Amino acid sequence: MKTGGLVFAIQRGKGENWILSSQTTEEKQVAASDSFTVKKFTLLIMSHKQIYYSDKYDDEKFEYRHVMLPKDLAKLVPKTHLMSETEWRNLGVQQSQGWVHYMTHQPEPHILLFRRPLPPTL
Repeated sequence: MKTGGLVFAIQRGKGENWILSSQTTEEKQVAASDSFTVKKFTLLIMSHKQIYYSDKYDDEKFEYRHVMLPKDLAKLVPKTHLMSETEWRNLGVQQSQGWVHYMTHQPEPHILLFRRPLPPTL
């Protein structure tokens, strides 16, 4: 099912795995046969709309911003490593290219910290 530029794919199995995919070139058909599946699927779509993006701030080297995920998406953030661009985009985070997930805020793992180099000044 294609929504808001993102394709959400659901993989049903023993552990009820849910996969978010950012493929926008092809549509995937999702078979949601029971009401439980429909509710879960709707929850993922609604979560995408609840992502908060801070204003940008900077120092002499970098531009920074933080992104706050809703609690249901925060559960999908890896605890073992910082996310690649593909990983955070698959969660539904949308921002221009060049941003790097550079730090995790341990007390609040639903807050993702991003930075990108400032362009050189002339």
